[in-house]
Amino acid sequence: MKLKAILTAIIGLIAITNLQAQDQRLYSQFFMNPYVINPAYVGSTGYSTLFVVHRQQWLGLEDAPFNSHVTYHTPINKTVSFGGMAYNNSIGPLNSSGAKASGGYLMKIDRKQYVRFGFSAGVGYTGYNIDYTNQQSEVINDPALQDLSGTMFALADAGAVYFYENFSLGLAIPNLVGHETVTTEGFSVNLKPHENLTLNGGYRYEINKTMAIEPHIIYRFSIVNMPQYEAAVMAHLGHIVWAGLSYRQDYGGSVLLGIKVKETWALGLSYEYGQNDLDGISTGSLELSFGINIGKKKKAQKRNSISFIQNFDKTKVELERAAERRRLAAEKRRKAAQDKNTTEIAAKPTEEPKEIENQNGIPEGMVASNDPGIIAEKVDDTKAVKDRMNDGRMELGVTYIQMKTDSSLISKVKWHDALTDMPEGKISLPGNTVRKKTGGRHSLLELPAGHHVIAGEFKTLDEAEAYSDKIFNMGFHGANPAHAEGLEGDKKWVVVVHKGATMAQAEEEQVKWSKRQQLAHVYILNVVD
Repeated sequence: MKLKAILTAIIGLIAITNLQAQDQRLYSQFFMNPYVINPAYVGSTGYSTLFVVHRQQWLGLEDAPFNSHVTYHTPINKTVSFGGMAYNNSIGPLNSSGAKASGGYLMKIDRKQYVRFGFSAGVGYTGYNIDYTNQQSEVINDPALQDLSGTMFALADAGAVYFYENFSLGLAIPNLVGHETVTTEGFSVNLKPHENLTLNGGYRYEINKTMAIEPHIIYRFSIVNMPQYEAAVMAHLGHIVWAGLSYRQDYGGSVLLGIKVKETWALGLSYEYGQNDLDGISTGSLELSFGINIGKKKKAQKRNSISFIQNFDKTKVELERAAERRRLAAEKRRKAAQDKNTTEIAAKPTEEPKEIENQNGIPEGMVASNDPGIIAEKVDDTKAVKDRMNDGRMELGVTYIQMKTDSSLISKVKWHDALTDMPEGKISLPGNTVRKKTGGRHSLLELPAGHHVIAGEFKTLDEAEAYSDKIFNMGFHGANPAHAEGLEGDKKWVVVVHKGATMAQAEEEQVKWSKRQQLAHVYILNVVD
């Protein structure tokens, strides 16, 4: 009968896989909640995180296998995390359930590298439903199936995960305590410690602030079973959706799709194509995952966390708030500068130069002007240069003495792009602003025009290189020495932690580097042409 063939296939699957699903659970969306495959991920999201997952195997097949689990984990303090998990699996007449608690420890290496360790312990139960078999009249007399009974056993697993920024590599031992899963000699499986290992890795590459690519791979090694690998890759779009594909060895491919709301909760769906052996019987396998980050991110482990749900450095809401703050601040500075400029233009210049004309009719020391109604102009060295932000760009206001067509003189402030449009001459630049030097023996190390984040100033190159190495050893990679003329005193060397072309980028990096307690003073140095 067809039903007998199906039952035989299920029981054969159990015998062949040695109940692998109970000890190395197969989930297509393992990347959403890696805690389910390795206890070292406990608390790794930085939030109190709850996940519920249900996997229905072989859709369309009556009494087909399914796996379900619920997990919860959270950081406790700077180094300790806690979590728990409960699961229920069904494979034909066999039903397995269990629960375990996990503890985790965070060991920091430097600012970018850290290792997490985890250990879980609990209890599980596997039972055999003899009534399931009795419903099949053709196999009811099989003596091998009549003596099966339920088994309770201890659960324990351990793991470790290495993190470097958005990269992670984990190793887990799913069975630290050996046990018999079924008591009948013909179906009894003795799972021994260290006979199963799970190796997984993942990386998140942020293309920009709203798009990221995330590949993952997992390798399930077993002495008693055939080893198996699985790979998946997802694309995160706009802090809202993700989509991807996965492939499991000797099984087939999956389509992955999910949505996120405010990067707080997520719903994931995967559909796997059925095995060839079940063609015409099953339409494939379906898996649903629901996860939620509860409350705010824990400050204790905020810098040593990685979450699939909140998978960008800044959420969409945080980016929008930062952009609005920058816009309001720029508008406020622009209005204040305009008010000040209007007042100064109305005032008469305190000092009027002698009007000595050359042969072209332009007074000595002045140059021709393109301003309407103005014959010539020159920079007023007695007035300090002003600065303002305009649409995220820094502008410097230079005061000019201008001669009108009627030979009268006026004072006017002109705004120049700080990086590309500064007039020549000796101008007293605003604080933290210097002019770029061209040529010279330090030209290769000279800071280009731009807004740069500086972590220190020094008299010699050796001092700057020593401090740069010190920052690197503290885990703050990306610091380099550079040459800059025009600094206060006799200091001509700086350590740059960020080179940027826009003030907005520099301000973001300054905030990020200023939060690092080991750095005494981080500021923005403006270099103009």
